[in-house]
Parts: sequence; structure tokens; C-alpha cells
Amino acid sequence: MDIRPLSDVAGVILVGGRSRRMGRDKALIPLGGKPLVERVIDAFRPLFERILLVGDRGERFASYGLPVFPDIHPGSALGGLYTGLVRAGTPHVFVSACDVPWPDPRVIARLCSLREGFDVVVPRTVGGSEPLFAVYGTGCLPAMERMLREGNYRIYDFYPEVRTRYVEQAELADLVTPARTFVNVNTPEEFETIRNREEGMAIKAVSFVAKSGTGKTTLLEKVIAELKGRGYRIGVIKHDAHRFDIDHPGKDSHRLAAAGADTMLIASPEKLALVKKYDESPPLDELLATYFGDVDIVLTEGFKKSSLPKIEVHRMERSATLLCRGEEHDPTLVAVASDAALALDVPVFDLNNPAQVADFVERTFLAAGAA
Repeated sequence: MDIRPLSDVAGVILVGGRSRRMGRDKALIPLGGKPLVERVIDAFRPLFERILLVGDRGERFASYGLPVFPDIHPGSALGGLYTGLVRAGTPHVFVSACDVPWPDPRVIARLCSLREGFDVVVPRTVGGSEPLFAVYGTGCLPAMERMLREGNYRIYDFYPEVRTRYVEQAELADLVTPARTFVNVNTPEEFETIRNREEGMAIKAVSFVAKSGTGKTTLLEKVIAELKGRGYRIGVIKHDAHRFDIDHPGKDSHRLAAAGADTMLIASPEKLALVKKYDESPPLDELLATYFGDVDIVLTEGFKKSSLPKIEVHRMERSATLLCRGEEHDPTLVAVASDAALALDVPVFDLNNPAQVADFVERTFLAAGAA
């Protein structure tokens, strides 16, 4: 990539967050052998002559040899952005949070190239604006100062007051998939999803999720039949939020379990069943590693809070909204099977055509070289 470093745009990385939901400093979590903040720094170095970090506890980042400025108005991303603009000494800055695992320099360069005549250049995807991966000019400072005095910290609230250029997803389609570029990390579960996507899962698995009454079990059984017909070995995990029994009073297996056995296995010439007691639901990765080493892929039903890639099953009659898009923007969503045409940032397949869904699963997870 031949990009000449910009002298009139500085790179600003916000490192002042407290990472409360993560439980540890997000900036320094290693991914692929590098802390997340270093991945952003590496993306910035060929683009900007000046790079600065904004946040307290600057000693954490001394090894990078970059200036670190404490927040002038601590406690919010808006305050960090304001500090970056004040301290940069350039007409514009490109700001990024420190927890962006895949910051694409081509996207950053494209956004910076649109800055002339604008105070803000911000990408907009189906999930909304991306205010912490955007260009800001010093013309924003008066509006920022007023909002900080008023205690309003929502960055996008001042956009109508300045010259704002929204960059739609289609304008970046030739460069990269926005769903990957604008991902950030807030919780351990989200980081596990990103780690799996970065490093690849030892056992391939995808979860079918849906609101109740949409027919996900019906679709799943048809997808299983499709894939079995293509010669694949399929594992299935069904999530049950309630208690269940696979044996019944009067049976020897039930008597042995009732006597206090913690693990009991029933074996016959053609199948076996394992009954194992847990105090709480066992971790999904433990189930995959322990019981599914002999299959090509595991399809799960449920587990909507897991870090697995997800296919959402949607029926318009049941609900006009999705589980994984709307109030929640689940970065693990990879496709939707729906009975209605939907404009989304992931592929949408016909709910009544299980072969389409099976084709996607095969192409994405089972084809040679699929990650």
C-alpha cells in the first residue's frame, strides 16, 4: 500500500476508558501476538506524521514512544476526542478507540481523503454512525465545549451543528467489509468471538438463533439433512434453558442416577447416552472440545449469548425485528434466513429454501481453507 503520511491530519487513539465491562484494560489485551492498541498504532504509522494517545495512566504506553495526553475533560469519549483535537496541532484528526482489532488503513485513508470542506467525516453502516472511527476538524470545538459544559456526552449530537459528511457502507464496499472494520471489543464474550475469528476455531460450529415460534428447529433439521446428504458428519447441541431428563422413573439408569452418581453412561451396540451432573450450564467450548472431535461441524440451536457465529431465523409474522440487529448489534451474526426481503450487512436467505442455507454453511465453514 503506497500511502504518503499526512501532515495536516493527526492520528488520535483514545486509551482512557476504564474497561469496566471487560474487567481488564482493553488496550493491552493481546490478539494475534499484539495488544489491541498496538494494532491501531500499526495502522496509523504509514498514514500520519503525528500520532498521539489520549487518556490517563500514560505510563502503560511508554514503550511506544508516542505522546500521551491526559483528558482535559475526563470521563467520556467526547472529552477524549476534544483533548485530541486541542492537543494535535493539526486542522483535522482521525480518531479511533483503542479496542478496534482490525483497523484497515485503506478505510482510514479513504475517510481522510473526504475531509476537505467538512468538520466531520463519519462512516455509517446499518448499525448506525461510527463516531470513534472518524475524521474531526477543529471547527467542531465550540460545539464540543458547549456539550461538555452541559454534560451531554453523545458525540453524534453535535453533528447537525457542523459540516458533517456521512460515508455510507456502499462507498467503502470496494475496500473491505464494514462489519469487520468497525468491530470493537467491550466484553469478554465479544473478545472471545474476535479471537475465534482471528485464530480460527479447532472445531467448526455455528449457532441457529431465533425468537420463539419462528421455526428454527424445522429449518435446522432440513439443513442437517441437506449436509448429511452431501457426506458431512454433523453434530448438534440443543440449548435448553430448563431442566430436562433423558431417563425416567423405574428405569435402572434413573435409579443409579438418583442414588447419587455424578456421571453415568448408558451403552448399547448402536448408541450411548451420557448423563453428567453440573451445578450450572457447562461452557460451550468445553462441550465442543469434549464431545464433538469426530464431526465436521456442530450446529447448535440457541446459545444466542455465545461467541459462536450465528445464523438468525426470522419470520415476519412472528416479529418485524431481529435478535441480532436493532437494539443489539451482534458482531457474530453471519447470515439471516427470513421469509421477507431484508436490507442487512449480512447475507439474507429464503427461510423456505434450506438448500440455500446449507450452501452458505458449506461454503463458509466447510469448504477447503474456510476459517
